[in-house]
This record gives sequence, C-alpha cells and structure tokens, in this order.
Amino acid sequence: MTEESIAVYKGLLANKFIMPTVGVVELLPVILLVVGRWIIVALLAMIPIAFGIMGFHFAVDIQGIFWGILIAFGLVYLLSMHFSNVGYLIKEVDTIG
Repeated sequence: MTEESIAVYKGLLANKFIMPTVGVVELLPVILLVVGRWIIVALLAMIPIAFGIMGFHFAVDIQGIFWGILIAFGLVYLLSMHFSNVGYLIKEVDTIG
C-alpha cells in the first residue's frame, strides 16, 4: 500500500460516521437473507457493497481482493438462482412506468 492510501484508510477508520454506516448498510441485507424475507431486495442491495469491497481492495490492498471476488461470485450465483424473480420485478416496474 502507498502512503496516500494508508492515510485515506486511517482517515476512514478515524471518522466515527462512515464505518458504522457502512456496517449497517452491510448488515441489513444479510439479516434479510438470513430471515428469508425480501431476498431480491437484499441481493440487489448487496451489489454496490460487493463492488465497493472489490474496488477498495483493488486500489488499496490487492492481496485482500480474494474476499471481494468471492463475495461478487457468491452474489452472482444467488442472483442467478433467483433470476426469474428478478425478471418479474423488472417487468412489474416496466409496466408501471
């Protein structure tokens, strides 16, 4: 990691608003998946989380990118398992507009 990226990472950890907010945003879809309610919404909410994890590790810590890739592949797998529901959701939104 470069000195600039270390400074940015330490700044994010020192900020008392960003990291707890990120934790809540990551925790809500996981709770929805565990409970089994609103699975499609939870999976769609996890897309920016997965890209954020991969982008962070790509820019700051390339050795840790394995976990971001693993989460992204798991998300793609789960979305493919529920693809018919996602297609139905898209059709419903398209007919409303």
